[in-house]
Amino acid sequence: MAGGSAKRIKIIMGREGSRSLLKFPRGLLIDIQLRAMLKYFDSVLVVSDDSRLADYCYNVGGCNFIEQRVSGIEGALCSALASSALVGERLVTILYGDIYSEEAMISSHIAKVLKDYEPLITVTRPVVMRGNFLRVTIDPIDQRVTSIGEGPYIFAGLLTIDARILKELICNEGRSFHDAIDYIARKDLKADVWIGEWVDLDTPWDYLLAVRLDLEKIKSVIIEKDAEVASTAVIEGPAYIAAKARVDHYAVIKGPVYIGHGALVGAHSFLRDHVSLFDSAIAGAYTEIKRSIIYTSAKIGSHSYIADSIVGAAASLAPYTVTLNIPYGEVSDEIKLTSTQPLEALKIGAVIPAKTRTRPHDVIEPATIYSEQG
Repeated sequence: MAGGSAKRIKIIMGREGSRSLLKFPRGLLIDIQLRAMLKYFDSVLVVSDDSRLADYCYNVGGCNFIEQRVSGIEGALCSALASSALVGERLVTILYGDIYSEEAMISSHIAKVLKDYEPLITVTRPVVMRGNFLRVTIDPIDQRVTSIGEGPYIFAGLLTIDARILKELICNEGRSFHDAIDYIARKDLKADVWIGEWVDLDTPWDYLLAVRLDLEKIKSVIIEKDAEVASTAVIEGPAYIAAKARVDHYAVIKGPVYIGHGALVGAHSFLRDHVSLFDSAIAGAYTEIKRSIIYTSAKIGSHSYIADSIVGAAASLAPYTVTLNIPYGEVSDEIKLTSTQPLEALKIGAVIPAKTRTRPHDVIEPATIYSEQG
């Protein structure tokens, strides 16, 4: 299910729409999810109110787009359950399109479904709990769900359930999705507890963490054909340099680093420790960037210092722009991350929204969203 609003991540993408189209070093978020799902299914139904996903599915084998005509998760489910592709299917597997996790989470879930062929909900336990997540209590012995709406675990956005019962409860009786799961749990619902990588992509800070985790999947130095790397540049992997990207003289790259299609790393620049420079982005000469995301077509002026920050699509940072950072433990509650990952060593910088322009010598405070007026 890949519908709904971009929420606060809109300021990075520069538009409203599905978060499943967020960029990662290994592709769009939906690319990562589909690769995992298509290992087990011949086709996957992508339900969304974002028409760009229709174009996406048209070009991807096994991806079938269903337009979501009614808002909310219930609307998405009823749109899917009405599809002729699901006629005769007993169990359906549902995956939220705004969750970043290891592909192993899906593999673990599907393996248990194939073994027992019964309803299964994947739950997880974030380091910090934020928002109105569906709480779940499970029996530690037989892993059955004992209650919904309370407990130490939360629904991780992955569920296999009886299609006919779900359609009756939600589409015919008008129950909420959470009420429907509660009803099914009272009958019999088993849980798969996931303790690996998992991030709810709700805020820019969630996205920053998820991209760092994705960068760690790069294990070597890969330079695509048609990329240009100066003979004097220094590359200490892991690093991925895409086609048409350019790395200028005396630039230093210490991985993990991703440099996207057509991106430019200027002379004497220094990119290190989890940096993603997405398609057509520019890191100006003598600039240092660490643990940051520079989104599509963003430009970082020369002599800048960007740390633990996100620069949105087509933003333009003037020369000598500096972002400050602080330890995660010192940030306000509104920046709390919902993830299973340890957060003690995490630092938080700034977010520069899409199409924003900074002024020369701007020093941007940590844990803030930059405003051109301020």
